[in-house]
Amino acid sequence: MYDYIRNELPDLVMHHFPATAKKSISGHSMGGLGALVLALRNPDEYVSVSAFSPIVSPSQVPWGQQAFAAYLAENKDAWLDYDPVSLISQGQRVAEIMVDQG
Repeated sequence: MYDYIRNELPDLVMHHFPATAKKSISGHSMGGLGALVLALRNPDEYVSVSAFSPIVSPSQVPWGQQAFAAYLAENKDAWLDYDPVSLISQGQRVAEIMVDQG
């Protein structure tokens, strides 16, 4: 899914619609987590990210740990590549970020 959202979908949009090269990404709940991760891991590709009610530190809660274990096994270092709080702690940045909780 990561490669689809990062590469394939933008290519399809650029090919079929009159879109600019400036990209923003947003998501709700689990999609908010994905939007944050994509923007933080690829800061040169996005001018902004908006996340609505996202889980922002999945490596620190039982639900997130269970999901990461299912997808990434017990390699907890790999989990941090998909944890927005960890990415920000490591120095990852995006130009504009908005998180709405509530």
